[in-house]
Parts: sequence; C-alpha cells; structure tokens
Amino acid sequence: MIDKPERRSDTLIMTLVELLKPELILTNAVCASKNELISSVVDKIYSTGKGPPISKEVLLDAIIKREEIGGTLFPSGLSVPHARLKDFEGFILALSTIREPLFHERAQINLMALVISSQSGGPYYLPVVAALTKISRDADFFSRLSKAENAEALISLMKEKDQELL
Repeated sequence: MIDKPERRSDTLIMTLVELLKPELILTNAVCASKNELISSVVDKIYSTGKGPPISKEVLLDAIIKREEIGGTLFPSGLSVPHARLKDFEGFILALSTIREPLFHERAQINLMALVISSQSGGPYYLPVVAALTKISRDADFFSRLSKAENAEALISLMKEKDQELL
C-alpha cells in the first residue's frame, strides 16, 4: 500500500514513481492469457504480504468480473485492470512487463498496471491512470519501459517521465 504523501510547501504532492514499489513489480511474465497475467500479478501482491484484507481468490474474482464489464486496455498496449473494494482504504499499484506481447480480443498487451483501491477510487486512481496513459503515448519510451528486465530498471526508466499526481 502507499505511504503517506510527502509534504512540499503547503500542498501534498506525490509522483507516480513514489507509488512504485519494487516488490510489486513483476517483469518478463510468461502468460497465455490476460486473466493468467492478472492472476500472476495478484499472486505477486499477496506473496509480499501487501494484499488487501480479503482472500486472493475474492480479489481475483472482483478484478476479473470488473474486466468482463469492460476492461481498460489502451491502444498503446497498456492494460489497467482494477478493483475498487468496499471496506478498503488503501491503494495498491502493481506493474508487470510481459516476455512476449500478449493478445486479448485483437489488442496487444505490453504492460499491465493492476490497481486496487477503495470503492471511491480514492485520490490516486484517476491521476495514476492519467499519468500511465500519458507515458504510454510516447511509443519509444513505452517500448523501453515494457522491456525492462527487472523492477529497478523499470523504476529507473519511470523516473525519466515522472509525473506529479496531486
């Protein structure tokens, strides 16, 4: 989950990079489907002890049901599956790169950003999606990002395009 935002002058400002936790980044995932990739990222979250206070199966079911209603897959290859949970006030952002591009409904997934938030989405959901979408529009940068070999390399690249969220 996120740490408290840093106070800079009279406002609270957080950047996208500050939300990234190396232990919540999965690189070079090998998956046969979008749901398998979601499951791998959820496994990663729970393996670190940073999962929300519900079972892994309940979370996975909530994410997949939300994706069935209408997933968030951008033309750039950025996929942002998410779940908004009742009785959860945290915010979790987990990223995954994929060894080989994954195709879902004739669209290509190159990078997944899984978001778990409160039912309202909290103050981070929309700014995070906006920042990731903006980053994904730079095709050359997004290609480099989606090919990052490890969490440290991905975070280092993200620092090049770091964006304020609040």
